[in-house]
Amino acid sequence: MEIKELLVPTDFSDNAERALNYALELAKRCSAKVHVLYIPEIPTYPLTDGADTTTPDVPSRMLAEAQKALDALVPRLREEGVEYETALREGVVHKAIKQYALDHQISMVVMGAHGRTGISKFMYGIVAGRVLKTLRTPAIVVPPQGAEPPHSIVVAYDFSAPAKRSAEAARAIHGLFHGRLYLVHAYVDAGGEHPFDSANPHEATKSRREATKSREEALRLGLNKMLDAAASDLFSMDPQSMQTKLVTGNPVDAVLTVAQEVGANLICAGATGKGGIEALLMGSVARRLVHESPVPVLLTHDEE
Repeated sequence: MEIKELLVPTDFSDNAERALNYALELAKRCSAKVHVLYIPEIPTYPLTDGADTTTPDVPSRMLAEAQKALDALVPRLREEGVEYETALREGVVHKAIKQYALDHQISMVVMGAHGRTGISKFMYGIVAGRVLKTLRTPAIVVPPQGAEPPHSIVVAYDFSAPAKRSAEAARAIHGLFHGRLYLVHAYVDAGGEHPFDSANPHEATKSRREATKSREEALRLGLNKMLDAAASDLFSMDPQSMQTKLVTGNPVDAVLTVAQEVGANLICAGATGKGGIEALLMGSVARRLVHESPVPVLLTHDEE
C-alpha cells in the first residue's frame, strides 16, 4: 500500500497532539498530505416529549470556536513543511470519520487513545466498537505515553485477509523507517497447557504421550513453514531485517511479550481473523490490546 493521505481526528487534547506529531513524522517520510479533522459534540437537552434540542446560539458558537482552534494549527502545519488540510464536520463521531476517510481516499488514520471530548470515547465504550467495526481504513492508535518512530515493528499474523492487510501496512511503514520487522503467529499449545504428570494414575501411556508430542511437533513445523512462506510472499527484504516468530499462549499476551522482548515501536494486527489472533478486536480483548500496549497499535480490517 501507498501512504498518500493521513487523517488525524483531533479534540485538541495532549493525546491528540501526540497523534498529530506521529502523523507528521510519517507524512514527512512519505510526502503524504495530512488532514486534521474536528467533530465537535453539540450538547442537546431532552424535552418532555422525548425529543432533544439545544439553545439556538450554542451550535454556531461551538463551531466558530472549533474553527478558530483549527486555524491555530495552521502555522504549525506550515512550519512542518507538509501538505495539509483542516476540516470541521458535524455529526456522530464514528460516522463522520468513516465518511471523511471515504470521501478523501484516506490511506491511514492516526488517532490518540484518549482525549477530552469526542475522541476520548474512541477506544472505550459504544463508540469504540462502532469505530473499529465500521472503519475500513488502517488506523494507528497512539498511546497516552506517546510514541517513538516505528523502527521496530511486530505484525500479529494469523494468515487471514485482515492480517495480510496489516502486514502490507507494516511493510509500507517499514519502508519509510527501515529497522527490524517481526512476523508473529500465536497459537494454543494444548499439550503445553496440560502436561502429563507421572504422579497421576490416569496419565496416558508412553506411546500415547509420544504420539501427542509428535503431533505437536508436526503442528509447530507446519506452522513455521506456513509463516516462512507468508514472510517470503509478503516481504522482499534483507533477511537480516525480517524475522518470523511462532509463539504459544493467549494471542494478546504473546504479541505484547514479543513486542517487549524485541523493543518494538509499533504493533500491527488484523481486526478479524481465523486463528488465534482473531480475538484481537472482539470485545474486551481489543480494548485490552490497545489499553495495555505501551506502543502504538495499527489495526486493519478486510477490504469491503
